[in-house]
Amino acid sequence: MSKRSRDEMPIGEDCFLDTIANLVGILIILVVIVGSRSYANAKIVAQEKLSNEIGQLEAPISKAKQLDSDLQQQAKELQQYEYEIAMRDAERMMIVDRVTVAEQIAEQEMQKVDSSQREDLSIDFEMSELQKQLADLLKQQGDVQALEQTTAVLQHLPTPMAKTVFGRELHVMMRDGNVSVIPWDRLVTTLKSEVRHTVERNSQKNRMVNQLGPIDGFMMTYSLKSQSGVFSDGRSTRLGKSVELEKFELDPTPEVVRETVDQSLAAGGRLRVELAANSSKQTTVTVWVYPDSFEQFRNLKERLFMEGYLCAARPLPFNVRVGASPRGSSSTAQ
Repeated sequence: MSKRSRDEMPIGEDCFLDTIANLVGILIILVVIVGSRSYANAKIVAQEKLSNEIGQLEAPISKAKQLDSDLQQQAKELQQYEYEIAMRDAERMMIVDRVTVAEQIAEQEMQKVDSSQREDLSIDFEMSELQKQLADLLKQQGDVQALEQTTAVLQHLPTPMAKTVFGRELHVMMRDGNVSVIPWDRLVTTLKSEVRHTVERNSQKNRMVNQLGPIDGFMMTYSLKSQSGVFSDGRSTRLGKSVELEKFELDPTPEVVRETVDQSLAAGGRLRVELAANSSKQTTVTVWVYPDSFEQFRNLKERLFMEGYLCAARPLPFNVRVGASPRGSSSTAQ
């Protein structure tokens, strides 16, 4: 072997070792990078899971706070009632004390007079009592004669304390003395499915008006409004566009079914069919009544009351349509 070959061999081995060392260093760097990325991804996943769990816990906490607030309000009202009861008891005791003192004074005054004067006072007292009884008899005799001449029958419905309706509602319209069942739930369900298509067709508009129906003889006219801005879902903030319902109004078409109160509550009547499908303990009948149907509404309310249904009245002028909006008020049932 020549001298030149022997001198080049150590140089080749050094290059090979340098290459191996570089490869090992690159592998170590890759392992560190992959590890750091995996740690970052794992940290993001853990944070999202923690945020979801916190969001799930916020609803029971909010409900518990609301229940606690209601309990405190009820305790305050109970304390007020107890205070009023104590005041009434104190007033009653004061009246009893005054009556007792008056009786004692009257007895003392009676003891001061002689027997003849006492007898005269007794006679005068009996005379005044007899005159009062005679006047009451004459008044009753006059009332009886007046009743015989004109007899009026008064009907009375017990009116419990009004309460806001939060459960199931069955909506009815009364106009021209007739009853029409409003397919409220079907209209609202159809509205929810139609809103997305309306927004997609009018994406450049800030206000949209559209119609749907007819459903069971009712047309719905609804309006939407949109606004752009910065919105937050609690975890992130983004620029977007929100759409909300302004209001909707219902118009009966000539095809709507109109029945009298007797027909609607008879077997096969539209209202009777709806009542049969809903429990009286969980359903409130909301009646949208116009001025020409107040008398028929009282008849309907009386018959619903006899069957155990709560009834909420929604009086409307002739120029106002049945409708609702997010800023409207809830029905109040009795």
